[in-house]
Amino acid sequence: MKTLFNICPWLPGLFLLLAPFATVAEPPEENVPVGSRFDSYAAPTETAPAPPPFPQQAEPTGALTLNDAVAAALSSNPALAVFSWEVRAREARAIQAGLFPNPTLSGEFENIGGSGDRAGFAQTETTLGISQRFQLAGQRTKRLRVSEQQTALAEWDYESTRVGILTATTKAFMATLASQSRLSLAAELAHLARATVTSVSAQVDAGAVPFVEKTRAEVVVLTADLERDRAERQLAADRIRLASSWGGRQALFSAVLGDLSGDISAPPALDELKGRIDSNPDIARWRTALAEREAAVVLERARQIPDPTLSLGGRHFNDNGDAALVLNLSLPIPVFDRNQGNTLAAVRQLSKARAEKASAVALAHSALAARYEDLSSAFEQVVALRERALPAAERAFKGTQDGYHQGLFRYLDVLDAQRSLFELRARQIEAQLSFHQARADVERLINGPLYEGESDS
Repeated sequence: MKTLFNICPWLPGLFLLLAPFATVAEPPEENVPVGSRFDSYAAPTETAPAPPPFPQQAEPTGALTLNDAVAAALSSNPALAVFSWEVRAREARAIQAGLFPNPTLSGEFENIGGSGDRAGFAQTETTLGISQRFQLAGQRTKRLRVSEQQTALAEWDYESTRVGILTATTKAFMATLASQSRLSLAAELAHLARATVTSVSAQVDAGAVPFVEKTRAEVVVLTADLERDRAERQLAADRIRLASSWGGRQALFSAVLGDLSGDISAPPALDELKGRIDSNPDIARWRTALAEREAAVVLERARQIPDPTLSLGGRHFNDNGDAALVLNLSLPIPVFDRNQGNTLAAVRQLSKARAEKASAVALAHSALAARYEDLSSAFEQVVALRERALPAAERAFKGTQDGYHQGLFRYLDVLDAQRSLFELRARQIEAQLSFHQARADVERLINGPLYEGESDS
């Protein structure tokens, strides 16, 4: 043994590392994410011989609110199920990572079928033994920590997907609500155009206006019908897009319920929202990702220390019936392979993770600033249209319409006032939609309601 210690001077200290270091993986920090009051799909935890089929939920029917749509999407979206099952798979890998190496049972038969006195089995030596590999430097605990951090990362991916589905469903709902408003506006314009044709026809019959004005009014009716047909097709497409949020292939609901003009207020200051962006799961996950990479470095450094294997067995001598114990200790000598490549790779993966975190933070702040500008711009347009442009256009249209019946204005003046009014009303719908969709994106980035004090949506 003295010679062995001279060859391997680190051997005595090696056995001091047999006791594992007690480390426990930290779970993701607690927060109150957006949409947390809705039930989301979670894969079952029970062990089964075969994976259960994905549950088919009943399609929403009837009139649909935003809460109805979000609840259906979070409970039935197949993409969310993918990440939920990944969490379960990582949990199973953590179980495997915490297991000890299996012992090895061995048998050895010596002096069989030789020559002379050793012919046959007369002097056979039979050895039965069991060997166990011991992992030093707390490798099992460190391996378990890495696996637990990987499970936590899968949970962050699940949370990111959940919030993304909630945001996409909200935007699809608002798009459908806006399409319903566009269709109502187009139907109102078509009805008004037909009423105008009747009025102009009466004046043509009375000789008050030329016949060409009736032709112009009929052209307006045809144009309004085309616009209504286009609005109907757009609504049908938006309804299917909304239904796809919960895995539906067709829209079985009758309509969506909501007020596109509601919940429109001045957004908080951008600096206030920037202070809440750390709740974004795409950023928050990097705390866990860095912990996982750091744990991987620690594990690879622990694997630089070779694992000894201890064997203990019994030997039987056939020639005289004696028995003896056999003890064997083997230890790899780390001359060539000291796990240096894996250790270096783990260190570089840690550096990569730090760079990826910095990139994710920069992209999130950039996206927040861009969507905040869209939100502020949409709010200003909604206020300007609601308080100034639309009231003025409505007064102008009513005055021109009344003046036309009194012979003060031409029909072209009525058409111009009517076109201006309905274009502004269409712009109002688009501005309201832009506000709600930008708000959904901002709430996705801060992972919470836009206005503090509101419940999550």
